[in-house]
Amino acid sequence: MSHGANEFEEPGANYPDSAQAAPAPTGTQDAPALDQNLPTDMERLDGVVQQVRADVGGEDVAIVEKSLRRRLTDTGIVVADDEVSALARDIAG
Repeated sequence: MSHGANEFEEPGANYPDSAQAAPAPTGTQDAPALDQNLPTDMERLDGVVQQVRADVGGEDVAIVEKSLRRRLTDTGIVVADDEVSALARDIAG
């Protein structure tokens, strides 16, 4: 047999809102939690290059470049045409 209160003996006793409220935090959160560690553009580019290398590394340069350009467009990363071509050549090996 339980010795705690229940709603029949003490109405409202087992509801979370009847408990003592926790003290408010002393600091403030000025930005959403996920916005605090946003990657830089270079980190995002490195991630895309790693993904493309894993997916089509060693393939023909044209295939690699097409995949790389599509991924860059999908992620909104802007890279100069000559740099994309150089990255594609590097990924293709």
